[in-house]
Amino acid sequence: MKNWLRIFLLLGCLIGLTPLLHINAQKRASIIETAILQDRGGQAVQTLASHQPGDLQLALTVALPAGETAITLRDQTHAELLPGKVTDLKPAQGVTAEVDRDRQLIFKNDQAQPQTANVVVPLKVTDPLLIAKLQLELQVVDTAETFKLSKVTVTAEDVTEESAMTGSQHNNSSSSQSQSSSQVSSQTTVSQRSQSTQQRSRSTRSQQATTSRQSTTSATDDEAEAQATPQTKISRVAPAANPSDNLTGKPINIHRGQIQIGSWSSELALGGTLLDGDDSKAEQVGPKQAHANGNTYWNNSYGDQYYYSYQQDKAAKAYAVVFREKPAKTDTIEVFYRNVGAYTTSTTLEKPDQQMGALVTISNIVYNSGTPAGDDRYIDFSNNFYSGIVYNGIESFDLDITFTTADGTQALNFLAPTDGKEHSSYFTFGSLNGNEPGEHEWAGTRSGLPGKRSVDTKVKDHENGWYEGIGVGVWEAGQPYTGDNQWGDFLGSTNYERGAVSFPLEGTTHKFMLKSESGFTWQSFSSGYVVPLEPEAPQKTVHRTADFGVAHNNLDKVTIDRDRENMNSFYYTIYQPTYSIPDESIAKPDKIILTDQLPTGMTVTAADIQLRNTDGQPIAVEDRGQVTITPDGHVTYELSNKEIETLTFDGNSFAFQMKVTFDDQFIGTFKNQATVTFDSGENYTWKKDTNEVVTHFVRDPMALTLKKLGDLPWDAAANVPLNNVAFTFKGADGLALTRTTDQQGELILSDLDRHQTYTVTEAVPAGYAARTSFTLAYNAADKRWEITGNADQVNLTNDASSQVITVTNQLKRGDYRFQKIDGTTHKSLAGAEFIIRNADGQYLTFNGNGQLTGAVDQREQATQLTGDTAGAFKVTGLPHGNYQLIEIKAPDGYTLGAKHDFTISDQAQTIPDQIKNDPYSLPVTGGQGIIWFIVVGLILTLSSLAIWRTHPRGG
Repeated sequence: MKNWLRIFLLLGCLIGLTPLLHINAQKRASIIETAILQDRGGQAVQTLASHQPGDLQLALTVALPAGETAITLRDQTHAELLPGKVTDLKPAQGVTAEVDRDRQLIFKNDQAQPQTANVVVPLKVTDPLLIAKLQLELQVVDTAETFKLSKVTVTAEDVTEESAMTGSQHNNSSSSQSQSSSQVSSQTTVSQRSQSTQQRSRSTRSQQATTSRQSTTSATDDEAEAQATPQTKISRVAPAANPSDNLTGKPINIHRGQIQIGSWSSELALGGTLLDGDDSKAEQVGPKQAHANGNTYWNNSYGDQYYYSYQQDKAAKAYAVVFREKPAKTDTIEVFYRNVGAYTTSTTLEKPDQQMGALVTISNIVYNSGTPAGDDRYIDFSNNFYSGIVYNGIESFDLDITFTTADGTQALNFLAPTDGKEHSSYFTFGSLNGNEPGEHEWAGTRSGLPGKRSVDTKVKDHENGWYEGIGVGVWEAGQPYTGDNQWGDFLGSTNYERGAVSFPLEGTTHKFMLKSESGFTWQSFSSGYVVPLEPEAPQKTVHRTADFGVAHNNLDKVTIDRDRENMNSFYYTIYQPTYSIPDESIAKPDKIILTDQLPTGMTVTAADIQLRNTDGQPIAVEDRGQVTITPDGHVTYELSNKEIETLTFDGNSFAFQMKVTFDDQFIGTFKNQATVTFDSGENYTWKKDTNEVVTHFVRDPMALTLKKLGDLPWDAAANVPLNNVAFTFKGADGLALTRTTDQQGELILSDLDRHQTYTVTEAVPAGYAARTSFTLAYNAADKRWEITGNADQVNLTNDASSQVITVTNQLKRGDYRFQKIDGTTHKSLAGAEFIIRNADGQYLTFNGNGQLTGAVDQREQATQLTGDTAGAFKVTGLPHGNYQLIEIKAPDGYTLGAKHDFTISDQAQTIPDQIKNDPYSLPVTGGQGIIWFIVVGLILTLSSLAIWRTHPRGG
């Protein structure tokens, strides 16, 4: 008997205690094992910038039970997980991960056994991050488990020194800021020296005035450094034998890289075998500062003069490498530039957004056979990479360029094009002169990729990868360069591209070669195309005064009352956007032509048409372009070569401004649209129309305006202006006028015929309820417009000087009913709580009657909907569209129901949607089923003890 009692007692204990042991085991098991905040390079983040904190990621190690596990950030005020499928997941088999619309990280483990997984999830931090410390906390949704990440210090710097060293990727907005001033000087500065002593002396004289002007406007040393690397603290290159030793990181695949004229490297790092040790074959001279007088150096003056063809700035420097003895073919010079422009990994960005450096390696140096000028052979480097190099006493050398991140640790890999597309990036050598026999200049590639040249090029290709300059580059200001073999050898001329060749960039190291038959050459570097680019469409404005800027557009769609204002002139201005020279292209259009058909009743003279540069300043040259004005008001203005030269192509807009005149008694409407043509021959001619501008002149003091309103989707009691809504006014004579509301939801009705009665209909915006037409007529006796016929949702003011017709549309709205039931028995259930989310991811709020009152971004602010005793509830006033019902609390003893999608539409709901819940099938934490297991176990245990006490010895 005792044995049976022992077995009975043991069985009772097991039945009663097993669920409790299971509960405690669940409490002890941790799903989140580790969690680290990282940058996109995989480095742990210790500090963050308060502004532009950058793209981050969350690296997790999780122990996943079978089935589905949800993890979320407890507070998404300062950071949130980015929705989408997670691909950086190991193991990739049997486990999937996705961030849903609720910003919850959902894992699905298809295996029967638990699995450990490593996952990296993209994460976005609020910008600006206005806190001193950031500490993220994760929570497993279905349990009380939480995990706090390490605290991250928030700094006021835009990019930390650590992130600069690991990625050195920041917005290179400085380029655009410094670019404008640089290009103004670069396009008017002679940018190529002559090959003879006589030409050199002319060059020096012609540049003194230009450089003097430049020196008065150049920035200070500190300003230039700030322009080169704004808002960014970047560590210096780590000490190494040569700059190439720092290139240890994994190459980065990029979409496009761009050399930018306004990019400066405050210091250059020089190395290579020629400068290695005390027995080096060459010595470094400098860095040396620019001289304010801008004299070109010759002979030995490289030691204390700064070559005038370089970009001029008080912070400008040059670094000369002077040869002591003839180098071997394998001897090298290495130069690292921290800032040469920008690159991007994105295929959608218009402008490169991350700072780019460059590692230049020179080898295979061949001396010129003659005696070098000044007895020294040298190569001179500018700290402005675009300005390139000057070399003397040298015939040729190989030039290898590896573009890098700003810290020089990672090479940039330029991807090869696919599907027959063009390369996205090029390296351009300009100013390849062929002025004198035996003094031609050459550029070439050792990559095997062919170079690109312009239309009517004066650069000859050779089979061995060399390209030879054979044209006459005219560099002197004011000299013509339109001959068959001529081109303007200065940036900004109309055919500078004829003396250039561009090579596609592909891979990481780009192998070029340079040669000078004279032994002395300046060579610039750029990434601009050698063909003109298609411009953006011009924009037209109409305004009262000669102010410059597209914001001055105060007469477009305006009605002028002639009884109050005797206006007889105003201004049309056509703004034509440019592209950036030399960053995007080195080529300007051959021709720029404005054409404009003025409205009837309007006149203009050639003297009243003005060309303005991108800075708004008028351009006045002796050789003005041809202006033709016909009697019927057709205007043609073809710019001269000199005007095109003077235009600064810096990405901003130059403008044609016309002061037009008309009779001060004119009544009617002026409508105008112009056209700007960029013409560089076949395949490079673009004709772009401006927008149309309209100005009305009336003699009626009574102004009539129609204003269109619609109720807000999430607040039916409030209204918002509706733009782009078309109204048709059909007169009794059958003629119809169609007008469209502007951005303020308004349209001016100054051209209605007061002798007509108009039937007004509208093209009702999508989602709004249809409304019937109304009738509008003018009461001549009262001098007022009146609404007749159906005036539902239409209101007309009766002010003394103006009238406003307000037409209000209401959104289509609907109701929806739900019924909570048991998924097994289909009996109604009470006690569940729900929230509703719209298609934009917002959560809805309701009043006590279930009527919509608004929408909020935070889940916690949503109204919790509860059914009646039968589990039924209803919501009203929802705009047509898609929604999702989310159960946040299940009835006791039931699991949470699935999210339920529903649609509000014209189709009425016939029966309530049934929302099913399933009862717990097994005892789980918090369920009632576990109580019965415990009760049965205790009964068995107590029964065993009672029998034991009754029969202590058995029997």
